[in-house]
This record gives sequence, C-alpha cells and structure tokens, in this order.
Amino acid sequence: AVVSTQSTGVLVGILMILHAGFGSAQHRAHLRVSEQPYEGLPVDILTQCVLGFVIACIGITKVAGDFKDISATNDMNRKTMDSITNVPAFYHFAHRGRAIHSVIY
Repeated sequence: AVVSTQSTGVLVGILMILHAGFGSAQHRAHLRVSEQPYEGLPVDILTQCVLGFVIACIGITKVAGDFKDISATNDMNRKTMDSITNVPAFYHFAHRGRAIHSVIY
C-alpha cells in the first residue's frame, strides 16, 4: 500500500514530538544523576519539538482536505426561511400543558 506524503508528514511530526519527549526525560534523568541544577531544555530538544509540531500541523491540514468558506452566505442562500428557523432540537413534548389539559377537560 502506498502511503501519502501528507500521512507520512503527520507520522514523522508525531514521532519527532515523541522523540523530543523521551529526550527531555533522559536529559532530566541525567541532571538528577549528575546532581546538576535544571536550567531548561537544550536547544536541540526544543528545536526538534517545535519542528515536529510544525511538520505534524502541515501534514494534518493537507490530510484534512480543502477548507470551506468561513462565511455562511453560500449555504444560507440555498435555504428557505422555514428551514432556517425550524430547529428540531427545541421540540419538547413533555411539558405542563398535558397536565393542565387533563384538569380543564
């Protein structure tokens, strides 16, 4: 099976982030053993983490496909006013009207 370049980018980016995480844990363990104070992560680990994040983000945006327009006017032009105001999630049939109706009639 042929794997696309975008999927490979996502995989490489995630692996780079994981490798940077393991590198930072190993760095902290080395500092504890050598009894040195922690003064932050080395530049190579930070660079690897940021680069992996950027590669993963670019790969994810390429895998997701084309973006839709942010304006809703294209979709709204095709709908009627009745379909816009009709929201089935607001239908509620279990209410006090049933109890009041049985008392009155």
